[in-house]
Amino acid sequence: MAPTESRPAHIETLISSVDRYNPGNCHLLEDYLQQQLSQGTYDLHANLALLKLYQFNPSILSPSASLSALFLSLTHAPLSPDFTLCLSLLSDSFAVGAALPPAPRDDDDSDDDDDEEDAPAAAKGGGPREPKGEFETVQRLKVLSTLLHARKFRAFWTLVNHASPAASGEEKEEQVRGLVEGLKASATGWDERVRDEVAREVERCFRSVKKETLVAFLGTEGASPLPSLPLCASCSLSSHSTPTPLDSTPPRTRHRPARPGTQLDPQQRRGAHPAEREQHAQGPGDARAHRD
Repeated sequence: MAPTESRPAHIETLISSVDRYNPGNCHLLEDYLQQQLSQGTYDLHANLALLKLYQFNPSILSPSASLSALFLSLTHAPLSPDFTLCLSLLSDSFAVGAALPPAPRDDDDSDDDDDEEDAPAAAKGGGPREPKGEFETVQRLKVLSTLLHARKFRAFWTLVNHASPAASGEEKEEQVRGLVEGLKASATGWDERVRDEVAREVERCFRSVKKETLVAFLGTEGASPLPSLPLCASCSLSSHSTPTPLDSTPPRTRHRPARPGTQLDPQQRRGAHPAEREQHAQGPGDARAHRD
């Protein structure tokens, strides 16, 4: 596994050895995940190692860290399979909407076991935690990933910036909206990362594009001026022309060879093969004598 440029040495050692399966190292990967969020970096392999720990040890699962790893993969690699890789490692709590695993108990509370013997399981931290929209938030992120892979950029920005009209319930929708807004607030530069990838995709697919169309693709309505984008000279902005796909270039005109002895007008003669031009310049009699 090749180390990334910004990966700390202790994280590189951890995920490159058998220590990546030690649940005692979970807090190191969680701290590194928070560092990625605050610094705008992205390390897929470290995040996959964290999700694998949660998969093997459901009792230490952190819903917020799992959602953060998903959001990073969605925004830093929107057109790659990174999001699907992270999604495949989520526990059943996220996959089928089951109750979250119980929170781990604090060792300092072990002396109070006699006092809490008759307390409910949830009060002692041993019962399942009540879901607070985590499953629905994962479904929302899945829809956003599907829109990006389908190149439906307008719909992506509409959904990521506004509530979904097809909510399963007003309370659930409020929970999803709060979790998504929290992810957006914690991830530095997530929108610029997505816009960079969208701009490169537009450059690959269009020769020219209307400015208002590009603004809609980038989700920058109301932003003035247009942010700097990695568009090169092969994709120009236009205020009047319609978007022209690269595969819409008109076919080249092919000239049909003229029969020997026929006269070509000057325009046809310029498009003819050099041998044909020489033949018609000599005339049919000269060409026949040349063959003899």
